Formats: sequence, C-alpha cells, structure tokens
Amino acid sequence: MTALDSRFRPGGRNWPLIWAYLIECGGSSKTTSATSMAVTAALRGYPGVVFDLDSNMSSSLILGYDETALKGKKTALDLLYGNATLDEVALPARYRVDDGYDDDAFARIPNLRVVPSSPAMASADTAIAEDADRNDWFAEIMRSYQGDDTVFYMDFPASYGKMPYSVLRMLDEEDSVIPSIKADPKDVKMVTRLLDELERVRDKNRGRRSVPGRPTLNHMLLTGTPTPTYKEAAARRAAELAEAKYASVLLPYVRYSADAKKLYEDECPLPILLPNSAPSVDYRKVMTHLGFVDMTD
Repeated sequence: MTALDSRFRPGGRNWPLIWAYLIECGGSSKTTSATSMAVTAALRGYPGVVFDLDSNMSSSLILGYDETALKGKKTALDLLYGNATLDEVALPARYRVDDGYDDDAFARIPNLRVVPSSPAMASADTAIAEDADRNDWFAEIMRSYQGDDTVFYMDFPASYGKMPYSVLRMLDEEDSVIPSIKADPKDVKMVTRLLDELERVRDKNRGRRSVPGRPTLNHMLLTGTPTPTYKEAAARRAAELAEAKYASVLLPYVRYSADAKKLYEDECPLPILLPNSAPSVDYRKVMTHLGFVDMTD
C-alpha cells in the first residue's frame, strides 16, 4: 500500500483496526470467518495479522502451522508472558500444497501473518489471574506497534475469560467485535450474552485513560444459511431471528457448504482451497461490503 487509509488507524492511533471474533459457543464458525476474511483481504492487497488465541490451534493449522511445524518457535503464549515481540512471534501465513514440512510443502499467502497458538494457551486465564500486570500484554503490543498492517483478526476461544478481556479493553468504537455464528436459533440467542459481556467490559473501563475500553458489536456474521439445496427449517428461523434483532449489524450471509470443513483436513484456508464455493464467494462479498476493494488490479 502506498498510503495507509485513515480508517485503519481509528483516532490517529498507531495500531491497526481490531476485529475480535468472539462468541461463547464452540464450533460457531469463528475460525472459518476470521481466516477467510483475513485471506480475502490479504489477496486484495491489505496486510494483516491473524492472532490465534485458542488452544485448539484451528487458525494456526489452517494458515500452515501444526504442533510439529511449531516446534522451537514462539507462540501467542510468549506474547502474553512478555517473552517475545510481535515480529518475533508472527509467522508468514501459508497453506499446504504437498506432504511433509519442507518449504516446498507450503505456499505463502502474501500480506498475511499468523500469531500461532499452542495447547498451552489453555492456561492463559490462569497466567493473568496469577499476575494482574499480564492484563496489559496486548496493550503493550499495540502501543509499541510501528507496522503497516490494516487489520488484526483476533480468533478467540469460546470463552469470556480474562484473556479475551485483556484484548477487548483495547478496542475502541471504530473496532468491532464480530460474532460469527452458524444459522441456528440457539446460537443467535447467545448473542445477548455477548452484548452483556461487552457492556461489562465498558463499565469496568469507563473513565480510564490508559485503555479505550469500548468494545462494540459493529458487525455480525451468520454462516451456513440456506441455499437452493440446503433448506433446513432451523437455518431459516435463525436468519429470521437475526434479521429481527440484529439487522443493523448483519453482514451479507455466508451460505452453507458441505465441503467447507475440508479446510481443516487440507490445512488450507477456504478462499484458496475452494475459491468458487458458496462460502468463498460470500466472504468476498462481505469484504467488499466492508470496503476492502481489490487493490491488486
């Protein structure tokens, strides 16, 4: 990019726009949405970083790094403990094109890095509880940031614990908490608890000058929505409920695809693995809707 758009630096701050993929619901499609949107933006010329903060390591796997590939490398836990800088931890995003772990077994994704996770991230909440100063781990990274990334994509576990809180307190109103949920009425109903949690974070940080403390649900993703061949009644009801309650923040729907789960099997992000699938087409529509036009043309 020749010049950084001011929308990627809210209020003239030095760190990028933050999108936090968060909902207290396992298997909700957070990782699929975070990686698909990040890869789509990167391929269009917008550099970014995916932070994998979940001990199940799903984003890390999709972007080229399993436990074997990460042996001897630093992870998100090193950031939390202050043992490494962002540039020391973030790795070039990539996807598998062959067997093994040699460089030629992977192809790189331009403009995208990943902060890999590890199973040890399951102890992140405990680490913060043992030392309250660790609440500032993300704040310290943001304040010292000097790069040209446009978005930090934060992929969280299905939890509203201390580690998510340590990130959410750094969000301003121009950033966005993005619940990515499957088209199921019970998942849509869980957004209410998320809104309660965001209000708790805002209340706790109201009046503080050290952090923005204003996480806001500006966007919401509904995935697995009906198609001409997928007509589940529950999916239709979920879409109706989401439209009734959250129409102002709903992004274009991401349609169902039985093949979408292959991204984990093939260790390859959806927009690259299945570029013509309904979800890939829809994620491109989502990013265009958010103003990420293709800058590579």
